[in-house]
Amino acid sequence: MSLVVDANLIVAIALPLPFSDSSHKRLATWKQAGEPILAPVLWEYEVISALRKAIYYGWLTLEEAGIALRQIMDLNIQSVPPSKDLHWDALVWAKRLGQVRAYDAQYLALADQIGAEFWTADQRLASAAHQSDIGWVHWVGEEK
Repeated sequence: MSLVVDANLIVAIALPLPFSDSSHKRLATWKQAGEPILAPVLWEYEVISALRKAIYYGWLTLEEAGIALRQIMDLNIQSVPPSKDLHWDALVWAKRLGQVRAYDAQYLALADQIGAEFWTADQRLASAAHQSDIGWVHWVGEEK
């Protein structure tokens, strides 16, 4: 079964975040099990922005960010290109969850389209999905 992950979960590989340990464990488990891991191509841009922010604030040097980027890209997450249907579904998901922006909804739309679980490091997003009775959205820190 395929999994969809968001950029926050992936960035935790490079930065010491409260959910970094959980992210490392989940990704290692999925990789060992041979689970295909997918994300909308948007994840790549979000990761680069997060690395740049880390450089700007002095959390990482440029060289450390480069190492982190290689580690992240070596995860071989399958980037799914956008399509009209994916964008439309993202608009629908954003409306359903009451979101102003549709970035997070891109991940939900992809997971919904391919019938995959979606894993996020965004606890508010996971909570909003659970309040809407969406059982295939999971927060990286939950027990499962």
